[in-house]
Amino acid sequence: MPPTFIAELAAVGALAPSADNAQPWHLTWNGKTLAISYAKRHAATNVFSARSHATLMGIGAVAENLDMALGANGLQGSWDWSTDQRQPYGAVALNGLPATFTTPEGPQSRHTNRLAFGRQKLPVEMVARVGACREGGNRIAILQDPTARAALVRLVRISSEARFCNHDLHKWLFGSLRYTPAEVARGDGLDMDSLGLPLGGRSMLGFISDWGRMRTLNRFGAYKLLARSEVGLIAAAPALLCVIGPADSAGTIGAGRLLTRAWTELNLGGVAVQPYYVVTDQLNRLHEGTLAVGFDAQVKAVERQLQTLLGLAQWEKLHMILRVGYPKAAPVRSRRLALVSVFTDTSGA
Repeated sequence: MPPTFIAELAAVGALAPSADNAQPWHLTWNGKTLAISYAKRHAATNVFSARSHATLMGIGAVAENLDMALGANGLQGSWDWSTDQRQPYGAVALNGLPATFTTPEGPQSRHTNRLAFGRQKLPVEMVARVGACREGGNRIAILQDPTARAALVRLVRISSEARFCNHDLHKWLFGSLRYTPAEVARGDGLDMDSLGLPLGGRSMLGFISDWGRMRTLNRFGAYKLLARSEVGLIAAAPALLCVIGPADSAGTIGAGRLLTRAWTELNLGGVAVQPYYVVTDQLNRLHEGTLAVGFDAQVKAVERQLQTLLGLAQWEKLHMILRVGYPKAAPVRSRRLALVSVFTDTSGA
């Protein structure tokens, strides 16, 4: 197999979205298959295990990028997915590869925009096309009605209040931020310049980065103020896109695929996207018993109201919310890990 083709294919796969740009994957080529495995990064602050929902969403996103790249080269890989929670998660068998690689536009165009969006509505045909996307039992619901959007934003706010009171998530967030040029150059985490912070935002983050200080401020309601600030942009968005589907591992990987497909198509159509994972994360923590103390009742109510708002079947869950709209400005994009950190060729070619 052409080693350059495989390396370029892996590089496209690794452009997938992940929680706070953690990139918890490693791709391995053995001469016949390209496998996706878990890579634990930032062990001191990591909150997402190999089987966590966020990680599985990321694995599905990698697979979707790989399929986009294969399609751009006139190929279709044959996937074999693990069913017993062992590593690797899955591998795609490849043969008959061309000598040269054609890079697909989509994965390179997909990005996060945390800046303000315009209020103009999305084209009806785009809403219909993206809303019709399906994958592995997953579907997309697009909320444009102001009442429905306001109801979902309220659930985001309540979930954000719980998040700002969670010590583990506090460590994860501040462990993910990249302040200096040297930190940004590492290629993972969140470049501070990509956050679109208002004047004084960096200083505020620095002030609350100490958990002892944050915990003290929370006694005076800081978590409520931070949550209200968190929902300012999503409340003004012209549309909210929800990825919904089965709650099992296969369904979650499929949700990661569908998320990436819809996100990519929107970006290619000139529409900006920002993911909001906080509602799903807090619901997962409710069932895992890792919520911040005192929030069980509120998050249980969020779960009930979400089921009604989105018309969730008993076997369905919300996998992700996307804030979508036309951008007012181009964002700074966080960088990616070097290929050597996410790809290994063991074929000996």
